[in-house]
Amino acid sequence: MNRSIERWFRGSSLVRALYQGAPIVALHRALATIGLQGTLGMELSDFSRLDPVVPIQTSEGPSRQRVLFVIPRNFRTHATFQASVAQALTLRGADCAIATCGGIMPVCEVAWSEQEVFPRCARCTTYISELADLAGIPRYSLSDYRDRTNEEKIEAELSPLDIKALTRYVWNQFPIGNFAIPPTRWRLRSHDFANHPQGQSVVRGFIRGGVRWAIAIEQVFKLFRPDVVVMLNGLFMEERVTWAVSDRQGCRCVFFEKGRDAGTVFLSHGTSAPRYDISATWDRAAQTPLNEEQRLAILNLMDRRVRGEQMVETYWAAKESDEEKIRQHLRLDLKSPLAVLFTNVVWDTAMQDRDTVFDGMLDWLQTTIQLFRINPQWTLIIRIHPAETQVPGRESHDRVAEWIQQDLGSVPENVRLVLPEAPIDSYVLIRMAQVGLVYASTVGLEMAVAGTPVVVAGDAHYSGKGFTYDPAHRDDYAHQVETLMAEQREISREKQVDLALSYAHIFFLRRTLPITTLTERQEARPRLAYHSFPELMPGVSSALDVVCDGILNGREFEVYR
Repeated sequence: MNRSIERWFRGSSLVRALYQGAPIVALHRALATIGLQGTLGMELSDFSRLDPVVPIQTSEGPSRQRVLFVIPRNFRTHATFQASVAQALTLRGADCAIATCGGIMPVCEVAWSEQEVFPRCARCTTYISELADLAGIPRYSLSDYRDRTNEEKIEAELSPLDIKALTRYVWNQFPIGNFAIPPTRWRLRSHDFANHPQGQSVVRGFIRGGVRWAIAIEQVFKLFRPDVVVMLNGLFMEERVTWAVSDRQGCRCVFFEKGRDAGTVFLSHGTSAPRYDISATWDRAAQTPLNEEQRLAILNLMDRRVRGEQMVETYWAAKESDEEKIRQHLRLDLKSPLAVLFTNVVWDTAMQDRDTVFDGMLDWLQTTIQLFRINPQWTLIIRIHPAETQVPGRESHDRVAEWIQQDLGSVPENVRLVLPEAPIDSYVLIRMAQVGLVYASTVGLEMAVAGTPVVVAGDAHYSGKGFTYDPAHRDDYAHQVETLMAEQREISREKQVDLALSYAHIFFLRRTLPITTLTERQEARPRLAYHSFPELMPGVSSALDVVCDGILNGREFEVYR
């Protein structure tokens, strides 16, 4: 669908009413009575065709693991993945259950039920309930465990607090106010939520919801007594509170997030998945060079990414990849040393709390622009992340170009801005650049693989691994940029590429796993990839075996290849 049409379609009041609220639920119910389950998603039809009772292959006993899947919202691909893994674990003898919201949150990452004309709670609750029931997994709805007396007390406490006091709010020794920061940024698509017109209201709403969630999830823990909890991300309010409750009760937590390639998943133990922390594997494998087969495998994967194949998101129907045309468009002087800087989407959970020597990405940007202002013999291209504007429904409130205009007025003559909507191939910019500058973006890893020296200004998952330049302080950052622009490398190109390839092999091919239980030809439109329970049994899919073994036994989520 054309993006402009899609934006209009999504913004239509009639569509919102039908798609988000009770009418679509009523239609779903009506069609379900005659055996059609696909109104809320064809994956429900897929589950309905399976036997409603998942067979347990091992005997009853005290060693059986109890696994709780927290699925608060209808992020369909994530929810389908969790439900399919729950079925696979049940086949391996585990007791599984699903905990969902049921409308307990006054504001969440996708809805603001107290403010919206057509709140999405009815559709979301029905979807997760149907998913659990059709998958044959017992379900707990947290809305059944509300403590309304306590809610009134909390609301009275929060009412007089300003936004700074709200973010410091502590309940039952849980720093709920601090937990509210990442989901507030994510919901408002704004890093500087304190200056957002809805910032204070959203923070307060998340805190209220966080307390409700904590009270209710503790009741679910008492009833189900989980050994392991499996959750998306780890930084959204519902999951972050569950994580805190789990820690207090000595329960293991597993987090997952979509991988950096389409059709993949990254899982972690006790660390939020968007950190993409593979340090343990890297420490074991860093000194072992890749063999020829492994090197070829990761080179093929990186080449595929350069071609734009199997990417998580596609921002344009076509992009400009002609180097000469890009040079002319950006008015680039072939004689001028060129650096390319890639920004991040600052509200994304993968990019939050990545600060090291700078006070955030905008501080880094300002410092870098000033550095190039006093060095007019250089040229800087600032590639603003396309996701700021090119993903319908997730457009950023805080935008780099607007910030530069408001705070700096203009950029120096030797600085070029590539706006989010400009369909210029980032990989061509990498090929043209003498130096790469990133805050925490994964593109820094790709530049290192390509042989471009990379200065990493934030806490990227790949920084400090021996193939990037990682400043210890602000002056060190300027020194590193100046040295590299003068073509003086401290890390040889050969060493950089070898180490970066080894890291990329671990990250993309060993610690990021293919999802074998579902397919997703369109984003958020999952379909089950299996038609019977024997397809989920041990030995059929090595990737699924790794996922299940990691959840049940605490082993690393890693394939060996």
